[in-house]
Parts: sequence; structure tokens; C-alpha cells
Amino acid sequence: MEPKQFQTPGMKRREGQRLAYGYILLAFLVILLVSVVLFGFFKQQRIKQLNSSVHELAHTEVNMERIEHAVQTMYEAENYFRLFTLTYQNIHFARYSKALAIVAADLDTLENKELKGMLRDKENKSSIFLKVKAATDSLLNMNQDWDTTKEREIFEPVTSAHFKQYIQVDTVYPNAVNTGKKRKLFGRVADAITNKKRNEPGPAAAPTVVRTTITADPKSTRYNRQQLENIHAYYSHLFKNIAAGNANLNKKELEMINANDQLLKTLLADLQIFKQERLKAAHQLKTALKDDISILLSKLNWETRFGALLIVLLAIAILVLIWFSYRNGLQLDHARNKAIRFSKLKSDFVASMSHEIRTPLGSVIGFSEQLGKTNLNQEQEEILDAINLSANMLLSVVNNVLDFSKLEEKKLTLEYSTFSPKKVIEDIAKGMYIQAYRKNLKLHTQCSFSENMLVEGDEFRLKQILFNLTGNAIKFTSEGSVTIKANLQPQAGKQVLSVAITDTGTGIDRKHIRHIFDEFTQVSSAQDSHAREDGSGLGLTIVKSIVDLHSGKLDVDSVPGQGSTFSFTIPYMPAAVVDQTPALPADHPLPKMMHVLVVDDNNMNRRVLEMILLKINTTFHSATNGIEALHLMEQHDFDMVFTDIQMPEMDGLTLARNIRQLKDRDKAGLPIIAITGNAVKEDLDRYLDAGINSYILKPFREKEILETLRNEVSQK
Repeated sequence: MEPKQFQTPGMKRREGQRLAYGYILLAFLVILLVSVVLFGFFKQQRIKQLNSSVHELAHTEVNMERIEHAVQTMYEAENYFRLFTLTYQNIHFARYSKALAIVAADLDTLENKELKGMLRDKENKSSIFLKVKAATDSLLNMNQDWDTTKEREIFEPVTSAHFKQYIQVDTVYPNAVNTGKKRKLFGRVADAITNKKRNEPGPAAAPTVVRTTITADPKSTRYNRQQLENIHAYYSHLFKNIAAGNANLNKKELEMINANDQLLKTLLADLQIFKQERLKAAHQLKTALKDDISILLSKLNWETRFGALLIVLLAIAILVLIWFSYRNGLQLDHARNKAIRFSKLKSDFVASMSHEIRTPLGSVIGFSEQLGKTNLNQEQEEILDAINLSANMLLSVVNNVLDFSKLEEKKLTLEYSTFSPKKVIEDIAKGMYIQAYRKNLKLHTQCSFSENMLVEGDEFRLKQILFNLTGNAIKFTSEGSVTIKANLQPQAGKQVLSVAITDTGTGIDRKHIRHIFDEFTQVSSAQDSHAREDGSGLGLTIVKSIVDLHSGKLDVDSVPGQGSTFSFTIPYMPAAVVDQTPALPADHPLPKMMHVLVVDDNNMNRRVLEMILLKINTTFHSATNGIEALHLMEQHDFDMVFTDIQMPEMDGLTLARNIRQLKDRDKAGLPIIAITGNAVKEDLDRYLDAGINSYILKPFREKEILETLRNEVSQK
């Protein structure tokens, strides 16, 4: 394994920051590229709009010139038309038609349909006006040429007319009224024969005027002719006056038209001069605008070229970054594969080192435990206590390293079981009492709840937290005491355990408090900045991780020179409160005689286990590998098998599989207990899958062996 493959968390953070900065830079360049492209696009749109405006301005000026020309031509056409209506000379009408054609051409250029329609309407109305004017003039001319002295035949028949009037009144006398009834034919014949008068007239009526007759005087013919001649002379005089007035009007109108034409020519000349001046000024303005526009377009073109160059550079930069990102991706993939291999190697290394360290450590702790149960003098007990203390410290370091490895791989999990928090606290206090006693410190426990209060949680992790915090408190306290206060209260359906560990040690500077939970960090004491204590620097890191894994809270309160208080809260699921029966003492005999097979290639560990079995009157056979164990099982009957995992020739897993495949069902169903120094959870689960009933981690103690034997016997 190469040292360069190892990366500290700080190195990983820096690598992550470097990658993050690279991605941020790439995103910034992409945004900048998009912005430049949009800027160039809008610049191009502005150039197009400017060109369109210039073209529209020029086109509008041309249209204005055409409109002016059309208006001038219309004035000329109007004059020609009026001249034609006065003189009826075809040259004026030809000029009028030509002028209208020019106006029509200008309107065609303007492409205005409404103006074209108005022009056609003017032509139609002008044609109608010409017809009416010609008819009127011809009528007047005809009347002016009429000879009034010549006698007309129309006057001959008037000789018998009488204009002098006589009034004659006729008086009519009406007949008498016949009142008789009209008779029929035969009645009238009878009346005639008899000479009978039936219709006798009545009395005569008064005379009545019924008719007036007006007649001319036959003697007044000369008078009548004279009257007609007077009337004719009067109207002839009127017609002559009208003709003279019309001629005078035409003359005046002709003079007015000529004056109007002269005025129009003068105005057109002045307008032409003004137009030339305006065109000259417009040309100068155009020249200035053209120069300005040329400068502006040149600037825009420069900006466009600069933008294009910037786009190219940004594109190149992005491609380079993408290439580096791709290369970094390959490197990261390669590094990930290396990390996977390294993680596997590290797991194998941790498992191997755990086994290699725990195996001799188990011998030391096991023999010291058995030695402590013999008669020793005071000096021997002190030596034995020192051995136990060193062994426990070494075991703590091994456990911390193993747990830190699990934390890095996100494999640290919780194992749930029912336990008593007070019993755990008291057990830790008893275990740490020797360390406090050697430094003349007082170790107190204050629990506000009873031992029969049970919770559901990970008992081992709670022990680990208490062991690390209490060990640190004793380590950094030279005089005084260490106090463990605990409280268990229900909250939101859970039992919340609150523990505070207070010492009277040196305390911690505030500037160091935020670093005490970093991995591999040891904070110096407040009094001596150069003083260091023994340890791996992983204890508080693991404590914080375990508390966070429980969704708990960890606090630190420290006063330099007065001491520190580490407090934590962990919510547990409540368990039923039970009346606990006193546990059997460690030396209590088993219910019956048992015969056990011990399989271990390490003589020291095997010897410790044999001493414990002899002490509890349990018989056994021993083997150094799996092959020997199988031979012994063929020859003897056993109640249980204790086996190591890593052994030569045949390891413990292969032995367990072979035992489960034995034809003898009783032997195939024997309880198999693995005694291993490998504390990796994946490996422990693999042991259980291979047919092993349970496991005991090295270094083991006599109590664990007895509890395992009792559990297996009780299950039977």
C-alpha cells in the first residue's frame, strides 16, 4: 500500500473545494459566453435597425420630392385646363393631358391607390365640366348671332288677335218648374186624346246672370304687334348683355389665368431656389450623418469583431475546462477505483490488525484476570493493576481505530437491545475506579433513576461514550474529583437520557473547543500549551459521531483552570420495567456437566479458555485447527464448540460448514461459538451466515464465557 494513496479529511475537503471552484468557473464562463452572444445579437439588431432607418429616411425624401413634383404638375394642369375651357385650343388640352399623365406616373411610383382614384375622378369630372361649358358657350354664341330686325313668320298669324277686351253680360231667364210626374207611353197617348195638360208651368222665376264673355277688339291689331316687338327687343337686349358679360368674364378669367400662371411660375422658381438650398443643406446634413454613421458602424463592427474574438476565446476556455474536467473525471474515476481498492485493503488491514492485536491482548487480559483471582501481595496487585490498565487502554485504542474506520465508511450502526442505563453507568464507574484511585481522584456517580428502568438501544455504544468521556476527565484532572450525573425522563414518547461528566481539571481554552472533536486532534491543557496526553486523538470524534447517530446532542462547557463539563442527551425507546432477579455470580456452577471442544491455533488464548473451563468444572478437548477438530468430533460427543476463525489448514468458517453437514444430526446441530479478534460487522455477519450461533470478541473475560454457556444451556 502506497502512502500517497492515503488522504486526510482536510485533503479531501480541499480537493472537493478545488473541484467546486472549477465547476463554478466553468458555469461563470458559460454564462459570460451566453451574455456575449446575446450582446452581439442585440448589437447586430441595432445595426440592422440603423440601416433600415437610413434607407427609410432616403426613401421618404425621394417620396417627398415626388409629391412636390406631383403638386406642382397639378397646378400646371389646372391652368392648362382653365385655358382650354376659355379658348378651346387643343394645345392647352394636350398640355393638360400630359400634365395629368406625369401626375399619374408620380402617383404610380408612390403606389397610393387612393390618390390614383382621386386622379381618375378628377379626369371624369373635368370631362363633364368641358361638355357643360361647351354647351353653354355655344348657346350664348348662337343667341348673340341672332338678327332681331328680320321679320319672322311666326308673327303673321297674329292678325286676328284682339288684345283690347270687351265684357258682355248675358241674362238668362229660367223656365217654369214642371212638378208633374213623368208618365209612360200609353199614359201620354191617353192624355193627348183627352187633351189633358199634365205639365202645367209654374210661376215665372227672377232673371239671373249666368255668363260673362271677354272678346278682343278687332280694331287693336297694330297695338298688339307693337307689344310683341317691344318684348322681343327687351329679351334680345338681355341676351346681348349676357353674351357681352360672358365674353368679358372669359377675358377676365383668361387674364387671371395668365396672372396665375405667371405667379405659379414665379413661385415655382422661388420654390426651386428654396429646394436647391434645402437640398444643399440636406446634403451637408447627410454627409455629416454619413460620417457619424460610418464612425458608429465602424465602432459597432469593432465591437462585433471584439465580441466574436471574445466568444472564440471563451469557447476555447470552456473547451479547455471541459477537457480538464474530463481529465479530472478520469482521474477521479481512477482515484475512486483506487479508493475502493484502498478501502478494501484498509478493511482487510483493520480486520487483520484487530485480530493480531486482540489475540495477544486477549491473552494478557485473560491471564491478568485469572491472576487477580489468586492470592497476591500488595506489590503484586499494584503490578497487576498496571497491567490491566495498560491492556484496557490498548483495547480502547484498538476499538477507537476500528470505530473510526467504520465512521469513514459510513458503516457504524447501532445494535438494539434492552438494558439498564444505570447499570451501564455503574459498571463504567467501577471499571474506571482504578484509574481515578491511582491519581488520588474521587469518582462519583449520581443517578436519579433506579436500575430497573430499562430502555431499548445500543448498550455497547453507551458504554463507549461513557468510557471515553470519563477516561478523558480522569486523564486531564490531576486533583479533585470526577462526577457522573445522569437523569432519565420521558419526553415525546421516548426516554431521554441526560448525562453530564464534570471534572476539576485544567479546562480547555475557548479557541480550542471547536477543534476537540476533530479526528486525530489532541488539545493541550489550558495551563501548559505544550503538554500532551497519551491517546489516539479519536475518542471525542467517535463520541460525537455516536451521539449524532442517536439523534442526540453533545455540549461542552469549560473554564480554564477550573475544569470542564461534557454533557450529552440520547433519546431511547422505552422498555417494560421488570423486577430483576439477582444475577448468578461468576463462579456459580453450571446446571450440569458439559463437555466442550476448544479450537484455537494460539496456545495462549487456548490456555486462558482452558483455565476458565477448568475453574467451572467443565471438561474439554482442544485442537489447533479445523481438521483436528473434525477428527475429535468423530471420536467424542460434545455439548458446545468454541473456535477461532483464522487458523491454518482449516479456518473456523470451514469448520462450521463441515459440522453443519455431518450425518449425525445431534453433532450437526451443536452450538458453535466463534472467538475472534475481528470486530468488522460485515465479517461478523458472514460468520453467522456460515452457521455459527454467536461470537465473542477478543479479549474475552470469564464472565462472557459463563454467560454464553448459560445462554446455550437455557436454550436447550
